[in-house]
Amino acid sequence: MTRLIIVRHGQSEANLAHLFAAHTDAKLTEIGRAQAEALAEQLSKTEKIDAVYASDLSRATDTVAPTAARFGLTVIPDEKLREIRAGDWENLPFGELRVNPAYSEDYRMWAEDTANCRCTGGESVRELYDRVVTEVLEIAKRHDGKTVLIGTHWTPVAAVISHTMCGSADCVSQKLNPINAALQIFRYEDGKLTLEVSNFDEHLKNVGYVEPYKP
Repeated sequence: MTRLIIVRHGQSEANLAHLFAAHTDAKLTEIGRAQAEALAEQLSKTEKIDAVYASDLSRATDTVAPTAARFGLTVIPDEKLREIRAGDWENLPFGELRVNPAYSEDYRMWAEDTANCRCTGGESVRELYDRVVTEVLEIAKRHDGKTVLIGTHWTPVAAVISHTMCGSADCVSQKLNPINAALQIFRYEDGKLTLEVSNFDEHLKNVGYVEPYKP
């Protein structure tokens, strides 16, 4: 049995500016860095982490780096854990995506039917699902009997949760809403991934939250 602790990155500069920054390397804000430290404090009290992986984008790596340091580990960067490839949406304000006719229909799908959305000129949610879930399951198999921390992004976290709910991308939706730096804890056993804890955020109460955008 493998335990996977999957964390969406802390508040980033793009979160604060309400930008759709997917592969843009948006940095953590001061709050995001505080969330990363709070995460490390929480996990150092409650877990024995054996390995740490993260998307190679700095906001994900920097979110789990303080935890890795507490356990004497090095973060393993993994490009397959990146956010969705946003194509023409990259680094645009959400407000523009809603109203610009070049993007608005595709973005309506993102808001209302996320599982079946493709970013204009970019990756589909189903393509991301295949990429991320395949990699997460490989990590789980590689570390049988261990506890692994994974730092990643909104859509990858939603994809893994969707896998536990319906075995496909069909359950990816805005309602899942993984919170910045909150804990999603999974058990992988006998080839099956099960969600045990969703959006645990007690460690963030004195740090602050990212207000979820309104797609």
